[in-house]
Amino acid sequence: SFPLEEEWNNVLETCDMSHNQIEQGIPKELLGLSSLKDFILSNNSFNGTMPDSLGSLARMQRLHLDNNLLSGTIPDTILSLATLIELNLSNNRQERRCFSQFDCTVLVSNYRRGDTVCCNDICSAFVDTDGSNTFCLLRGLRGAIPAGFGNMLTLELLDLSSNYFAGNIPPEIDRLSRLEVLNLTNNVLTGSIPPALGALASASVLLKGNDQIRGKHGNKIAPLSLCSSVPGLDIFNDPIWCPPERNALKKIYDEAGGQDWIRDDGWVDEFNNHCTWHGIECNEENNVIKLALENSGLSGRISNSVASLTSLETLHLRDNNLKGSIPYDIGKLLNLSSLQLSHNSLIGTIPPGFLNLSKLEMMHLHGNRLRGTVPILTSKGINESSFIADCGSPSDFDTPVDCPNCTMCCNRLQQCDTQEEIYQVETLAIKVMFGVLGFLLLVAMTSLLRKRKMTLDSSPFHFIFGLCTRKESPCDVYDAIGKDSVYCFFLSSNFTAWVLAIGVLLAQGVCFVFFIQAASLDFGAEKDWVYQFVCPRDNDDCNDTSDVNGRGWIYFVILLTVHLTRDMGNGLKLVWAASRYGPSRKSFQVLFGGIFLFSVTALALYSSVVYNIAVSRSNIELIFNTVILLFVTDLDEKLYETLHVVSPRWLDNVTKGVEATFEVIVCDVLEDNPNPDDLGTEIGRGDIDSLINACRRELEALKRERAIKMEEISRLKEGIRSIR
Repeated sequence: SFPLEEEWNNVLETCDMSHNQIEQGIPKELLGLSSLKDFILSNNSFNGTMPDSLGSLARMQRLHLDNNLLSGTIPDTILSLATLIELNLSNNRQERRCFSQFDCTVLVSNYRRGDTVCCNDICSAFVDTDGSNTFCLLRGLRGAIPAGFGNMLTLELLDLSSNYFAGNIPPEIDRLSRLEVLNLTNNVLTGSIPPALGALASASVLLKGNDQIRGKHGNKIAPLSLCSSVPGLDIFNDPIWCPPERNALKKIYDEAGGQDWIRDDGWVDEFNNHCTWHGIECNEENNVIKLALENSGLSGRISNSVASLTSLETLHLRDNNLKGSIPYDIGKLLNLSSLQLSHNSLIGTIPPGFLNLSKLEMMHLHGNRLRGTVPILTSKGINESSFIADCGSPSDFDTPVDCPNCTMCCNRLQQCDTQEEIYQVETLAIKVMFGVLGFLLLVAMTSLLRKRKMTLDSSPFHFIFGLCTRKESPCDVYDAIGKDSVYCFFLSSNFTAWVLAIGVLLAQGVCFVFFIQAASLDFGAEKDWVYQFVCPRDNDDCNDTSDVNGRGWIYFVILLTVHLTRDMGNGLKLVWAASRYGPSRKSFQVLFGGIFLFSVTALALYSSVVYNIAVSRSNIELIFNTVILLFVTDLDEKLYETLHVVSPRWLDNVTKGVEATFEVIVCDVLEDNPNPDDLGTEIGRGDIDSLINACRRELEALKRERAIKMEEISRLKEGIRSIR
């Protein structure tokens, strides 16, 4: 017994008898102390049941009856302790006691599991038997956990571990917002874990050692809200009870506005396997390999928890309203082969972890507001629509995304084009013009060699010589360069005429250069290039929007052939004819005139081709652009016509000078009057003087040619004598 003074009744607040060897029932003398706040009887051998009078201790805050030999159920009166903060009833489980029915003088039993069985003075739940003669009794605190615990709102510690409490865990416990520890380990609880326990976010929830607990559908899956919200759960890291990928998907759902998704079948169900959720595909090990939620109304941001899906191969979140940045740890998805984040509102820079995605075969990042550089990927795409980013112009920023590996670049207008077809047209134009110049010099050298009478049979240019061995007329030069073009001024000695001719040449060249520069596909700058593809929201592949077909290109070739062939042929003819005049000023005039005429025509041809490739997306556009470009080639003739109106006298003087220099009068007279007897009636006095001067110059040229031939004959004779 515990004799107490009466005056203690209203004074005693703490009674701590822990860690003694007291063997008896809970002293009734102590249960009348209405002032008692802390009642600590831990680590003794108190036995029997918990008296109902415990409920009379209205001011009780700490009740510790752990590590004793108590049995029976929890009295309902304890649930009335409205100020109770700590209740510890743990470790009242006693040794297993097995009996033969013949050992019991008083036996009350039907030998059914869960029944209360008494053998003499020992009563407990019958839990095991080997047949009909032997049974085992388990003594300790038992029964169901009272749902009334949910009304004890001041509780911070509820420890019922290591007893024989059975039945379901009462979901009403979720009301205990101040609870810090809920310990239900090592009991015989059954049923499913209530999802309501997920409200105990800051508590330690301990449930291990209850082997009969199952999920709602008979599997070992704890409620999703508990696994995702209570890090103090002792099975939190158990991949069977709380699959970590399910927790990661729950975070993805919450951060992407899952409540507003168009379709979220199965998502965040408390007990469903996450592999059955809409848009999820798993492998045989229940690891997520595909997350596809295209056009599903996602908003918010992409959770960094996506990096926890380490087996993920496909991540398709295109055509939603996702904001924020791409998760920094996305580079941890080493198995990722397809990534589609296009047509969202993502911002920020592209994580450097992309460099680790060595298996990536598809990457769609276009239709966002991303910046920076996409790291060089080691993998190769499937087709031209494999790697797409906003690396085109115009861009939302001063500098578009830099994506060296992208197969296609898009701009802010959602227009796209393949990066494989980046034409360095400006560099290629320089190469083409150098090639043209080299070709013309080769023609000039060939003509010179022919003039020197080299042996044709042994020459590699025999074929070219054969084409050019016809009799040449003095009028060919003037006709070739164009009588109605300012290019004929190159044959003049007038300085002003030369300035005008060079001015027109430069104007045409500059115009063509403008078109060539505009035709350059530079994704980092705004050009005239018209993007040819559109990458729709609902399709993995981009569509070609160009309507130019073979018929359009045939018309294009016809137009260029009709307008440019004559000028190119005449330019080549001038270069060939330059050697006729030997090392003289006329020879250089003819040579430069031919080079200029052929080169500007070649430049017109090149610019027409590249500009139409760049901007023409229909047959009408192709023809229209070609006509505009060909108009530039007529500037020399248009200026000549203008001069004929503005300054006809000056133009006439320049023209007569060219005609006199290149014996054009002789050619015209001979062509118009093939009969020498009629010359006197057709030629005036001034023309006769010019004709005489031209004949004299021609005679001098013939004398020089005769001298050269005689010298060659002399060398041949000396060679023959030396052979004899």
